[in-house]
Amino acid sequence: ALLAETKRLIELFNAELVLIHVGEKKEETEKLLSETVSAAGLNNASTKIIWATGEPAEAIIRTSSNEGVDLLIAGALEKESFIKYYVGSVARKIMREAKSSVLIFKSPSEKPKSIKSFYVPTDYSSESERTILKAYNFALLEQADEFVLLRDFYAPGLVLAVQETGSLTELSNMREQWRIEEETKMKIFISELNLKGVPIKIHCIYGKTGWEAANYAKVNDADLFAVTPPHKRWGLLDKIFPYDQEHVIKELPANLLIVR
Repeated sequence: ALLAETKRLIELFNAELVLIHVGEKKEETEKLLSETVSAAGLNNASTKIIWATGEPAEAIIRTSSNEGVDLLIAGALEKESFIKYYVGSVARKIMREAKSSVLIFKSPSEKPKSIKSFYVPTDYSSESERTILKAYNFALLEQADEFVLLRDFYAPGLVLAVQETGSLTELSNMREQWRIEEETKMKIFISELNLKGVPIKIHCIYGKTGWEAANYAKVNDADLFAVTPPHKRWGLLDKIFPYDQEHVIKELPANLLIVR
């Protein structure tokens, strides 16, 4: 299924395929891999296969970097015949540390369909703008039906301040006023990007940053959720006090695109 999804994208992007196999190169394994590639409708002659060794995540990250890979594709299922789907710590390490953009298929299909709904959170940063533009170009190629820009916002101090006054109505009014202000900012932000071709929707949500946007995408059955990686590398403190994207990586609200 993962190779079927990959084949569709290769044709969509007019790209070259590099298969990374972590493990010892054996005649039996080589034959099985060749048969798997052929069964997926891929051309063995034009498919580059790299045999890597070492810890799976590190080997994949290292090899993809050495090969100058633009998009690293992986699946979230445990396994399917010969093709392994890395989950847990391995997948999270790939998503965190890969030098290239990463596309994780939550449930790859043997009969892949076009990605029709794109959901992208934004914080108005230049990095976020880059993610939006790349995701939008992807959406244009897919002839997507919708492109949803999400903005989640939260102010813990606001809740504390209202708790002192005891007015829930005041809290509700302040949230609504803030939401309207965010929608105004979003409209200005979008107009400056000059995106044309796929209908754009905006949705501003009050709640914990990172969580609300991901949950909204999940509830609305998004086909793809595209995110911007953090400015810094993940560290020990991010595991103790999770960075908002840790929730996205662990829960996978939809097929996940990490744009680098």
